[in-house]
Amino acid sequence: MQPWEKLAFFAGSMNSPVREKLLQAWGNDSEVSVSSGRLKTPYDQALLSSRFCLHVKGFEVNTARIGDALYYGCVPVIIANHYDLPFADILNWKSFSVVVATLDIPSLKKVLQSISLNEYVGLQKNVLEVRKHFQWHLDPLDYDAFHMVMYELWLRRSSVGVLGDF
Repeated sequence: MQPWEKLAFFAGSMNSPVREKLLQAWGNDSEVSVSSGRLKTPYDQALLSSRFCLHVKGFEVNTARIGDALYYGCVPVIIANHYDLPFADILNWKSFSVVVATLDIPSLKKVLQSISLNEYVGLQKNVLEVRKHFQWHLDPLDYDAFHMVMYELWLRRSSVGVLGDF
């Protein structure tokens, strides 16, 4: 267990109303670090020194922030109303992340502070267990992202019609 400098961390462009709302609510807070410009500390250090890493819906459909958070052992907080999470048919996201509705951004700090140390330790332990599933390797390793994608496609095979004759 390490001492954390910040309760939560987010860095990214303010390219959506949700991100702008986050910056308005928490841009000047000492425990919740929200940055839209150049970081004072290296990105990896900011992830390592934060209990929670915020994943906030922008205009892009996909982002590497969840993978970054998991890689550095930071519990991801997904701030979105509707979001199709990777491997949702395989992984129990509630066991290693926190989901917060966009309407709850003003109470984000209270939500995160209400998570007990025991609950947090469980979430982080599970982060360390699942992060291998989000890592890509030149030569795939057992249960890495390549295998997870293949397995998810296999699970969805019955929902996608397969043509018998071309």
